[in-house]
This record gives sequence, structure tokens and C-alpha cells, in this order.
Amino acid sequence: MADQSKETSAQQDRITQALSQVASDGSAFKNGDPEARQKLVASARELLNAAETPVESLLWNIWALPTRTVAARIAVDLKLFETTSSNNGSPKTNEQLAAATGASPTLVKRIARTCASMGMLDEQGPGTYVPNALTRLLAQPDYAAGIVFCFDCTQNSFAQMPTYLRNTKFQNPENPIDGPFQYANKHVGHAFSWLTAHPDVFQAFHGYVHTLRTHRPSWTDMYPVKERLVEGLKAEGDASALVDIGGGVGQVLQDFSKAVPKYTGRLVLQELEEVIGAATAMGVGESKRIELQAHDFFTPQPIKGARAYFMRSVLHDWPDEQCKKILANVKEVMEPGYSKILISDCVLADEKAAWQHMSLDLYMMAQASSQERTEREWYRLVESCGLKIAGIYNKGQGNEGLIEVVCV
Repeated sequence: MADQSKETSAQQDRITQALSQVASDGSAFKNGDPEARQKLVASARELLNAAETPVESLLWNIWALPTRTVAARIAVDLKLFETTSSNNGSPKTNEQLAAATGASPTLVKRIARTCASMGMLDEQGPGTYVPNALTRLLAQPDYAAGIVFCFDCTQNSFAQMPTYLRNTKFQNPENPIDGPFQYANKHVGHAFSWLTAHPDVFQAFHGYVHTLRTHRPSWTDMYPVKERLVEGLKAEGDASALVDIGGGVGQVLQDFSKAVPKYTGRLVLQELEEVIGAATAMGVGESKRIELQAHDFFTPQPIKGARAYFMRSVLHDWPDEQCKKILANVKEVMEPGYSKILISDCVLADEKAAWQHMSLDLYMMAQASSQERTEREWYRLVESCGLKIAGIYNKGQGNEGLIEVVCV
């Protein structure tokens, strides 16, 4: 009884402290502090953790989280979010929701009620639903695509990862073509080759990544572009170029050209041939402002002495061994004192890392046998290539940082 009394007292103290922090962050939010909302979210989560008993926390993790994920994925196929949000969000019954796809009203009821219990829909009486802010968000295809990609491409890897790790005697996955993803999906090759063979999931990936990034700080908001890129820019040829290596369909360069019109140098998108084809089909190179160039970053870099070589979410896709090869190809063509590598990736805290960063770290383990890196790990990787970090820039917890790398 004495031990139980101590635990109860400790929990009460923790709740009291968490309540005080919520009140403080809430007051700052009301007073217009621009960073207070995120702090309030974090303190509210801490309050929930403090108020829940260990058993309640356990049940949330083993019951709620898995069912929320699968219910959301089924709801996308059932068009629950789209249908609930249609007609200005007027109330919809189970039968009306089921009519959108011809599904069983009983099945729709079970999925819809699960979604409602998890905050993805609101109930307005028995068997009647109305949208909330999250419903309306998920009714938009690019946001729903996040559910499709994360479930269809990753959940099987997560489900099989414990068995995979037991079979390897719990060694850290570091082989990008023989890891949890290949084990779970019986796939030969990198996860990217699986994606290209599943165009529906590949399309969901691009939609989800682009949309997610519109809600995160741009690298140009945290990095001194004027002082570090525009000033001293050479006017012509390769030396004027900002090269986006592995830049998808060119969204980074499109955003950059709008955000930094004073950058008059070349903007070059480098990607694999099939991705360049997709970018071309989307009209990315039509204005001629952005040049499209098919390139595999494991081969020699064709643009020499560029102002900057930009890589966003590239190195986190690969273990250290492959990252060293990627960086070596760029180092080979850099002009000392002028060229730089700009790495837009997560920089994990050594202690109390953001949940967003640690979630992504396990995603990368499951998908690519790779990882997110701490500041110390970034320094070790970069310095092992004979390069040095000139600065690390961050804005807001849980977001990507910007790492500037230069020649030694």
C-alpha cells in the first residue's frame, strides 16, 4: 500500500506540474506568441501522459493505434471522408455513406464509428456523421495519399520487422537491398524499385510528400540565402547553378525560384530518367527556368563547380556507406571556397528527440535500412568524406534542418 501511495502522489505531482505548463503555454498562445501553439500541443501531450495510468497508456498503444491506422486506410477506400464532407458537410447516415461505394452499411458503420472514436469524424446522433477539420483535410486526395502510402508501403515492413530483427540477432539494418522491407515484401532490390512497380502507391508518395512540406518551414526561411548564395554568385555556366540532386519532380526549385527571385543563376533538377519523365509530363521544364537532367547520384556529378548542390531527404534514404559515395561524387566537382552542399534533412536531438524525428527514423529503418541522424552523426558522416559542416540551421521542433557543407 505504501508503494501504491507513493505512485499516486508522484502521479498527482506530475499532473499538477503538467497542468501548470499547459496554463502557461495557453496564456502565451492567447497573447499571440507565434511559437506558443506548438509548445501548447507538447504540454497538452505531457498532461495526457501524466493523467493516464500505465494500463490506459498500454491499451491506447496496443488497441487504439493499430486500429486507428487500419480504419483510416479502409475509410479512404470507402470514401468516408469525401462523402461526409460533401454537400457542405450536411449530416450523412450509414446508408448514405455506404452508397458512395456500394459497401455494406454494417461495415461502413463499424469503420465510421471507429474513425469517430479517434477524432477523424464527428457523430451527430446514432448512425449519423458530420465532418470536422480533420475530416475535411482527409477528403483532399493529397492528404489521404499520406494514409495510402504509409499503410500500403510501410505497414507490412513494420509487421514483419520484429521477426526480421530476431532472425538477424538484432543487428542494425544497414543493407538497403536486404533489409526489413525486402524481407516483408519478398522483394529483390531497393524499396524505390518496388515503388516504381506500384504506380498507385508511387503517386500517393509524391502527393503526400509535396503536401506535407507545404506545412513545414522552407529551408529558405532558416538559411541566409542572400549572404550565402546570392552574394558572390558567378553569373554564367555551371558556376551559377543551384543543383537539386534527387529533387523529385522539382517542387523545391519551383518554390525557390518564387521565394528568391534575385537568384539569377541556373536551376537544375537532377533525377532518375523515369522521374524526369514524370516532371516533364507535369510541365516542370516548360518555362526553361528549371533545367531537367537525368542523373543517378551514385555516378560522377556532371555539373562542375556549381554554387550549391542541394539534397532534400536524400541522405536519410541511405545508410552511411552509400551516403559517402553520394557525397564523394559531389566533393569531386566542388570549387573550394565557393561551392557548397546544402542538406535538408532531420537533425535529431541527442536527448528528448521530437516524436516526428523518431517516428521517421523507424520508417527509414523499415523502408530503406537507413536512418535519421543526430548532429553528432552528421558531423561524423561529413568529416569522414573530407568535408566540413559550416553551419546547421533549424526552425521549430520536429522539422527538417538545413546543413551547409563546404570543402575543408
